[in-house]
Amino acid sequence: MTVLAATVVTAGAQQSVRRLERGAPPVTMQASALARLVSEVAGYPVSVPRVRILWVVDSHALVVESDSIFDPTWRDRDRVLVLVERGRALTIPRQPIDIAPVTVVGVARTLLGIQAAHDVPWPGSLTRRELARLDVRAAILASSVQTADGVELTSSVAEP
Repeated sequence: MTVLAATVVTAGAQQSVRRLERGAPPVTMQASALARLVSEVAGYPVSVPRVRILWVVDSHALVVESDSIFDPTWRDRDRVLVLVERGRALTIPRQPIDIAPVTVVGVARTLLGIQAAHDVPWPGSLTRRELARLDVRAAILASSVQTADGVELTSSVAEP
């Protein structure tokens, strides 16, 4: 007597072996990695250390990139838009005197997702053309922006 066994293999969507759980501590990643992997980590908490502030857009938005010893022509230009969550504002001058690295903690978002969700007001100066010119590829809805020595660069503000 011969017994034949058949194995059924189903193809499913590719998933990370270690799937992130909501409520888990933030995943630490470089800004350039977040820009490239935003569709994989969007909606999850992230901590992005050692980023350089390129542009303070207004009191609720800034554009950052990975801090690097290389000149801008040699480092990755994948940049990240940081929008400070509702009820908080940046406490840094529009033109900081030093471009020291900071750490951003918040929720990773796609550009379309953060704009469409209306979690925070969208800065008028951030047009599609400006985002493309700056090579911005991802966003963070930030709860904290800190200097390397732990100084918090956001503060609570009264909502209108």
